[in-house]
Amino acid sequence: MRSCCAGDGQGTNSWLLIPDLRCVGRSRHLIRSQVSMASSITKTFDLLAQSRNSHAINALILALDVEDELIQEQAVFALLQQQSARGLVEVIRRYATHSPSVRKLLETHTKALDAAIRQCLLHGNRELQYCGLEFVRVNHDFRQIPALIDLFENKRLVNHQPDLATQTLRHLIGLLYEHFLDRSVDSAYSRSFLKNAKEIRREILSSLMKASENLPEFDRPEEIMESLLILGNVDDAAIRKILWHSDPETRRLAEEVLHESKHVGVMQLICDFTGVSYPNTKALEALANREDPEFIAHLLRWLPEHPSELQQTNFRQIGKLAWLEADHQDFTRIPPVLQTSVIRLISLLDLDLPSKKQAQRWMLQYGTPAAKEAAISILRNPDRAEVAEMVLENLDSEDPVQQAWATCQLRAQHVPDAMNLLVEKIDSPIEEVREAARRELASFDVDFVLEHFEEFSPQVCPSVGRLLLKLDPRCLIDLSRAMAHPLKKRRIQAARCAQVLQLHGEVIPALKALTEDSDELVRRTSAEILGTLSTPEARQALLHLVSDEKTRVREVAIKALRVPEKSKEVPADQSATEKGE
Repeated sequence: MRSCCAGDGQGTNSWLLIPDLRCVGRSRHLIRSQVSMASSITKTFDLLAQSRNSHAINALILALDVEDELIQEQAVFALLQQQSARGLVEVIRRYATHSPSVRKLLETHTKALDAAIRQCLLHGNRELQYCGLEFVRVNHDFRQIPALIDLFENKRLVNHQPDLATQTLRHLIGLLYEHFLDRSVDSAYSRSFLKNAKEIRREILSSLMKASENLPEFDRPEEIMESLLILGNVDDAAIRKILWHSDPETRRLAEEVLHESKHVGVMQLICDFTGVSYPNTKALEALANREDPEFIAHLLRWLPEHPSELQQTNFRQIGKLAWLEADHQDFTRIPPVLQTSVIRLISLLDLDLPSKKQAQRWMLQYGTPAAKEAAISILRNPDRAEVAEMVLENLDSEDPVQQAWATCQLRAQHVPDAMNLLVEKIDSPIEEVREAARRELASFDVDFVLEHFEEFSPQVCPSVGRLLLKLDPRCLIDLSRAMAHPLKKRRIQAARCAQVLQLHGEVIPALKALTEDSDELVRRTSAEILGTLSTPEARQALLHLVSDEKTRVREVAIKALRVPEKSKEVPADQSATEKGE
C-alpha cells in the first residue's frame, strides 16, 4: 500500500480513503463502547441508589471526587434518591466545586436537601456551615430561614460564620419582602415565582416572633428585630405584639430599629401606620424625628397624591417633622422630582408659620416649575409682594426652565408691569421662554383689550398696542369694526381704546366714519382723538366737523385745527378732553 501511494500520484486520494474509513470504523466502535459504558455506569448507579447496604453510600461518596462530570452527576442523583443524611452532607460539602449541571440538579431538589442543609448550618464545622450558607443564599432557600434564626441563638449553638449568616439572612428576608411588592415595579431582586409565598412568610414571621420573645439569648438581636419589622405588616399579630405588648427592652430595640433601619420594608411599615385608626406612637415618632436622606426620600416617594382622611388626621397629629423645621431645612438634598411632594407634605402637617415661609421662599427661588407653582399655595394668605419678587428673580435666571416658569406667572401673580415684561419675552432668544410668553398671551386679542384697556397703566399701554399688532395681524380690522358697532357705548370704547394703545393713527378711516355718526357724543369723541394726530388725513377728517350742528363738536374741531401740525404730537395718555365731558 505504501508503494502504491508513493508511485501513483493520481490515485493517492483514493488510496488515502482506506485508512480514513478504518478510522471511522474505529470511531464508531469507540462510540458504541462509550454508550455501552455510559449505560453500564447508569445501571451501576441505579443499583447503588436502591441499595440499603452501608457500603453503597461510601461508594457514592467516593464517586463525588472522581474527575468525571457524568460520574459526579450520577453519584449526586443516586445520593438524592438514597436520602442519606451523611451522603447529602458530603454533597453540600463539595458545593463550591460542583459543575453547573450538578448545581442545576441540586437547585431542583432543594426540598430533598432540607435536613442535610439544616445539619450543616446548626451542627457542622466551619467548612460545612460555610457551604450550607452558600447553598441557601445562591438557591434562595427560604425554608432555611428558621435554621438561620436558630443559628443566632448563642446559648446552645456555635456560629462559625456570624457575618456570612447575617448577610444570608438579610438577603433572603429582602428577597421575600420584594416578592410581595407590586409586580409592575422594577426590583433589584428576582421576580421568579415563589410557591406558597404567603405560607412561607407566615412561618418565618412565627419563627421571628418566637425568637423575639427571648432576644437576650440571641447574638445580634437587632438582626432578628429588623427582619421581623421588614416582613411584618401593620395588621400582623406579630407586629402588634412586638410594638404594644412586649417587654420594655424588646420595645426599646424595636424603637431603635424603626429610627435607624435603612431597609425599605421598615421605612414602609412606618409610613403604613399613618393609614390606620390607632397608629403606634413609636412609629409616628420615628416618622417625625428621622432626618436621614434614605427615609426622607422614601417618605416623599410614597406620599399619596390624595391622602385618605385617616392619613390626613394622623399627619396633623404628628404636627411637624424635624427636617422641615426652619433651622433644619436643607432642600438641596431633595431630588428635584420629589420637590412637589415636599410641598404636599407640608400642607398635611401643622407646621409653624416661619418654617412654612422659609420652605416657600426656597422653593420659589430654587425649585422646579411644578414645585414653585405648588409653593405659591402653601400658605393660606401668601405675601403677594414677596411672591412677585421671587417671580421677577426667576425671570432673570440663567436657567431657561426657571425663566419660562416665571414668564407664565407674571399675570397670575399680578407682577407689576407684567404686560410690558411679556412683550419683552416674546422676543426672547430662548425658545422655551418665547413659547411660555405666547401661551400666556394666547387669548390676547381685540375683545380682551377692549374689556381691560381701562385697567392698563399709561406706561404699559404703548407696549400693549405693539403686542396686539404682533400677535393679531387682524387687530386693526377688528378694531375698526368695533367702531362701527350698533351700540354707541361700544363705538366710543373702541375709539378710545385705539387712542390709549397709540393705534389711532392706524385707524383714521374708521375715526373719520365716526365724524358722520348720528350721535353727538360719538362725533365729539372722534374729534378729540383726531385732534391728537398731526397727519393730513386726520386734519382733513376734522374739516367736516367745523360746520357740525352741535356747538361742542364744532369747538373741539376748530380748536384742534388751530394748532400747527408740527406741535400736534400729543402723547396717548394726554387726552384733549376728559372722557366724561
